[in-house]
Amino acid sequence: ASRLLFPAFFGYLDGKQTLLNMSTTYRLLRGGQAIEIVKESEYFTAILPNQRLLQEVEQISAVQECKAVFHNVYKVRTDESDRDSVMDYIRAKMNAEGISHHAYHPVGDAATRYYLTDLLILSFREGVATSKVEAVMQAHGLQYVREFADGRTYLFRVTRSAGKNPVKVCTDLVERPEVAWAEPNLINRFQSAYEPSDPLFSNQWHLKSWDGIELVKEADVSATQAWDITRGSSDIVVAVIDDGFDITHPDLAGKIVFPKDFVDGDAEPFPTKVRNEFHGTPCAGVAIGAENGTGIVGAAPGCRFMPVRFDLAADDNLLYEIFDYVGKRAHVISCSWGPVPVYAPLSQLVYEQFTQLAHSGGPHGKGCVICFAAGNFNAPLYLPNSPAFKWRHPTYGILETKGTILNGNAAHPDVIAVAASTSQNRKAAYSNWGKEVSVCAPSDNWHPIDPQQRMPGRGIWTTDNEEYGLGFTVNSRYTGHFGGTSSATPLVAGVAALVLSANPELSALDVRRILRESADKIVDDQPDPVLGQRKGSYDTGGHSDWFGYGKINAARAVQQAVALLPLPEPEPALTEGLYIVAALVNPEGIDFFNETVSLLNVTDQSLSLAGWTLRDPYDRQQLLSGEIAPGAFLTVKVPNIRLSNVGGGIRLFNPRGQLVHEVKYSGEQAARQGWTVRF
Repeated sequence: ASRLLFPAFFGYLDGKQTLLNMSTTYRLLRGGQAIEIVKESEYFTAILPNQRLLQEVEQISAVQECKAVFHNVYKVRTDESDRDSVMDYIRAKMNAEGISHHAYHPVGDAATRYYLTDLLILSFREGVATSKVEAVMQAHGLQYVREFADGRTYLFRVTRSAGKNPVKVCTDLVERPEVAWAEPNLINRFQSAYEPSDPLFSNQWHLKSWDGIELVKEADVSATQAWDITRGSSDIVVAVIDDGFDITHPDLAGKIVFPKDFVDGDAEPFPTKVRNEFHGTPCAGVAIGAENGTGIVGAAPGCRFMPVRFDLAADDNLLYEIFDYVGKRAHVISCSWGPVPVYAPLSQLVYEQFTQLAHSGGPHGKGCVICFAAGNFNAPLYLPNSPAFKWRHPTYGILETKGTILNGNAAHPDVIAVAASTSQNRKAAYSNWGKEVSVCAPSDNWHPIDPQQRMPGRGIWTTDNEEYGLGFTVNSRYTGHFGGTSSATPLVAGVAALVLSANPELSALDVRRILRESADKIVDDQPDPVLGQRKGSYDTGGHSDWFGYGKINAARAVQQAVALLPLPEPEPALTEGLYIVAALVNPEGIDFFNETVSLLNVTDQSLSLAGWTLRDPYDRQQLLSGEIAPGAFLTVKVPNIRLSNVGGGIRLFNPRGQLVHEVKYSGEQAARQGWTVRF
């Protein structure tokens, strides 16, 4: 009882080989554009209105995959040589119930795939009479489904009378004078993008952006897509070293570990108004603000927060002491501070400490991710022998540096130096620059010399001081007026924490590499408003003086981290205990094509058959599924292999492809024992 389904459809018609997969291009009308497309070589859609048809398609030996993509529309995969034959079979042999259409992709873009339904959307011009609409329907084989709100746009089904699929019918329709536009009703497939319930999240464009006033949709860091994978692990600690923190803040309290105050010498690093402290609380919110249904949310809301207060002034000894304390406990360190544009190299003590922390610091000895703000003076991070560089000090006004400029913190080779981009995906006018910049991240914008001069760009929403220290917004624990590389830096630190949450096996240097490799290459071809420089493009190494290796992309960074996870050790595969005990090899009449194989589980445990296969002598495979209880028999249909009644064999393989059991039978055995051969 050999099984050969519709032999006339597979590659040969009347003795002549069928010409498959011609490279003809078509026009897909979509959103006012005509997209040049070609047929997918292995995929098509089948519209199967009932379970019977679905099962029949699944049993076709050439079908490798049949998966629902929307309601009763299925994507079907075959070899390229079988595609059109299977489509023809569905159209011609399934009682005119099944419908199949090619799938398509844009020319040169195989990653994008368009799946068709049997519907199209057709909009008529103003004043077209109903009788004319009906005439168009008749001429193109369209069936009414629904009318849209404007009274001239309709959803139509493309019937078999059309003689064409919806792509080609739409191409014909737009040639008619009474038609405004026509598009196939494509299946849109989406990935979820997690959004928190915190009410001010809708203002946090740096996490999820949109097109608006002084705002472009591409300005964010794709945080919501990253949150589909992880919102941060409580095992990952982010330290923010700054001037003080309101640790009672609802978006910070409850997630604090290892707090330290190097000003007062205690474990309560609150800011004070006496010292004009205001900076640490908003920095912390950007990095790790909690997802709690209140206020804002940080880039890594699930991670722990280590608040470390110091006076924003320290000798080499104290600086070493601070990083020694933090470097033993934190996975990521965020520092939104640094020197003004002067010659400020690190001491050898601290330079070597940063090197050691980046390579072997942290709780697990895999290094600390150290993030430093590039600075807000529109100044180079390193410029030897500058004749005269003018910059604006926030207290003393316009100053001038002659000689070498060096920001030792940000220029350290193992540090992530963070520049700032704007809500318009351009350079923040104040952001420092140079070959030492690692990456950039979204922040606000202002003029670095004249603070009264208008510069386009939105501010950052984050946590703010109210009872402790000074605030950006009066009588509020939240502000929308934070910015500078001070805000960009904890955003990068938060994304680094997401990367480590997704893959804690990574080293700190791995994280830095991933942030660079996954960054968006944003471009700004406009001149700097103060210096007139144009540094918004990238060199042959992929680096920009303004943006480093680009603007961080949390989604791609986390995805890249997951891809580097070590593969789990496979469980030992069963190599005995499951046997072939019988086979129905030559059914006739209504049972034709219903060959079966019976299995016996002689182990003491229930066995999953996922990944197990039966194979015939020609190595055709039948994939098994389901479970078989201990000591039980299971009989399965095997439509994809051939059990000949003139003799043959059956082999059973485990999911690793190892042979577990093999049986053979002769034609004499099959004839003597009737339909069932016992082994």
